[in-house]
Amino acid sequence: MNVFLTTYQGAILGPIAKLLGKILEGIYFVLSSLGIQNTGICLILFTFIVNALMIPLQIKQQKFSKMSAIMNPELQAIQKKYKGKKDQQSQQMLSMETQAVYKKYGVSPASGCLPLLITLPILFALYRVIYNVPAYVGQVYNIYSGLAKSLREAGATVEELSKYLSTNTYVVTDAVKNATGKHAGDINYFVDVLGQFGSDAWDKLKNVSKYSALSDQILAVRDQSKHINYFLGLNIANSPSYKSISVIIPILSVITQFISTKISMAGTDQNQENPMGNSMKTMNNVMPFVTGAMCFMFPIGVGIYWVTGNVFRILQSIGINIYFDHINMDEMVSKNIEKNRVRMEKLGIKTSPSPAVKKNGASDPSSGQKGEKKLSAFEAAKSVKKSENVNSYNRGNKKYKEGSIAAYANMLRRDEEKK
Repeated sequence: MNVFLTTYQGAILGPIAKLLGKILEGIYFVLSSLGIQNTGICLILFTFIVNALMIPLQIKQQKFSKMSAIMNPELQAIQKKYKGKKDQQSQQMLSMETQAVYKKYGVSPASGCLPLLITLPILFALYRVIYNVPAYVGQVYNIYSGLAKSLREAGATVEELSKYLSTNTYVVTDAVKNATGKHAGDINYFVDVLGQFGSDAWDKLKNVSKYSALSDQILAVRDQSKHINYFLGLNIANSPSYKSISVIIPILSVITQFISTKISMAGTDQNQENPMGNSMKTMNNVMPFVTGAMCFMFPIGVGIYWVTGNVFRILQSIGINIYFDHINMDEMVSKNIEKNRVRMEKLGIKTSPSPAVKKNGASDPSSGQKGEKKLSAFEAAKSVKKSENVNSYNRGNKKYKEGSIAAYANMLRRDEEKK
């Protein structure tokens, strides 16, 4: 018996799905040894564990968001400077000055995308595992394999079994497609389809006259699958319905995702003049409702995964926000600038040191400490603002000290707001 025959075999997602399947199988084994055989509980623990493994990537992404909030006033000033200028020279200057800001703060534009590029394959692989749990968990596979053999011997086909399902997932369509020729009687494809059976499908199969001799076995497997698939009175193999309590899953999906996005976006730049920020805000407001609608198309187990993931991300975002609230953003900016300065000097490019910040938070923005070069004209011009204006602007964020780089950068936003 090769349980992994019908697991996803993609070159990239396949190995990730198998690794995640091993984690799910381990969770099921541990809970089973404790007398708990429930796929719903396994999925919840599985979602928490996998999301916990991705916390370092989420912290990195949140760090980029915090740095972006500091850089955006300068980036928006550059965009405004070249607004409406479509000639090649202006576009080149726009690109060069934008890159200069990123280099100034020691941040790569790819920093915000990299965590997403890493987490997306993991999320896609997760769906493969959740959709076809029997293919990845041997103990669940064994629940269906005996009946699958009996049905095959009674003349059943994978395509026939698929017709008892009201909705065919990709697992079922793939099984029907591949169960041909020499693979027509492969037990794994029978298990794939039986693993997708909900209450209605079991009732239809039980009432087929040619399988009357297997009625006791069908009922036994149905009851056992219900035992492992029922969670809080819901069969996770069924799809949610407007006419049952299962409608709570799509509702919870919408609510939790909305809360999750709001918390995760807290503190990030959502200026109305930022087109990218506007698009992200619109998407964040629409996606929860799209996901909620999609819940009605998929098994309840997928909805439970979405809700659990949202709850985890809510707690994660709260924790990460607290973590960054205790981090001095000025120090983070200064360290990034210093790293960039050292890197540039190694390449033979001379740069000005970061401004000297005294212990009391004040500094002379037009000059550095002993042996340091003066700041650029751009930075010096921004620093001649009256100290009371700086203090007034900084009251909204205790992490931006008077005379700090972050404060100078963010004064641009205040000036724009006054216009």
